[in-house]
Amino acid sequence: MSFSLVLNSSNLVGANNNTFQYNFKRGNFNIPDDAQMVVTSVQIPYSWYNITATYGNNQIIFNFPTGSTTYATYNITIPDGFYTQSSFNYYLQQFMITNGFYLYNTSTGQNVYYISVNVNAFQYGNQILAYAVPTSLPAGLSIPTGFTTSTIFGGNGFPTVSRTPYFTFPQLLTTPTIGTFLGFGSTSSTVNIPAAGSTTNQSNNSTFTPQGSQVNSLIMRCSIINNPVSSVPDILDSFPIPSGTSFGTNINYTPQIEKWIKLNSGSFSSFTITFTDQNLNTLTALDSNILITLLIKFPS
Repeated sequence: MSFSLVLNSSNLVGANNNTFQYNFKRGNFNIPDDAQMVVTSVQIPYSWYNITATYGNNQIIFNFPTGSTTYATYNITIPDGFYTQSSFNYYLQQFMITNGFYLYNTSTGQNVYYISVNVNAFQYGNQILAYAVPTSLPAGLSIPTGFTTSTIFGGNGFPTVSRTPYFTFPQLLTTPTIGTFLGFGSTSSTVNIPAAGSTTNQSNNSTFTPQGSQVNSLIMRCSIINNPVSSVPDILDSFPIPSGTSFGTNINYTPQIEKWIKLNSGSFSSFTITFTDQNLNTLTALDSNILITLLIKFPS
């Protein structure tokens, strides 16, 4: 004997859009010994951010040259969101536009930025390009509208010595940082990229493989599962996020083989399905529009 069950957004309980409760029709459902459950399909929106205050990877320090040896320091808090390396650079450019950390090329009509984060596909990482900031307005460039010689560059005006700006990345510990996302940092201390005091144009590649997201797979946990060989006995199934899946689209999972898992025996009025990441961390999703189909099988 088998039973097919379907859960969708109407089964959502609690916060974070990650837990769904199925209520049995008559209030109590008797599960005998040796009953089993299997996932037959899952459709879940890819709707969790990769840079958030919750992860703690939303801070970066921006340093811009001012006097002969000094820098102005800006602590940038990145709004929660899903960022690619390219869209992260666009966010930095918007910060620079707002605060005047750029000049305008009158012949090309393009903004001139003195530091940027670029994707380096050949190195499977990112590249920070930094250029020496001039001490006066160069020929062919103009000061952006709304700024003056004294108010440009964060209100500091032109530096007295030409040097590059730089980013300071937090120390890499057990929790993710913006350096984890971009591929820059050290486990021993904070890191400046490029080095503070650089007077010539600089190019720095990621020192390790960037982690574009803290979530690369999903684990399904079920409150009535009894998996005695696992240190986490309520794991029902797991599946990866397919390569190339875009934020906001659906992740579709259909198991290629039936992976039957033993159920607890007894009488139950309901059970819950909870999604976590591959490290069993809470998954904070934005969209609850899921569809899960399950089979429960009783012994003959």
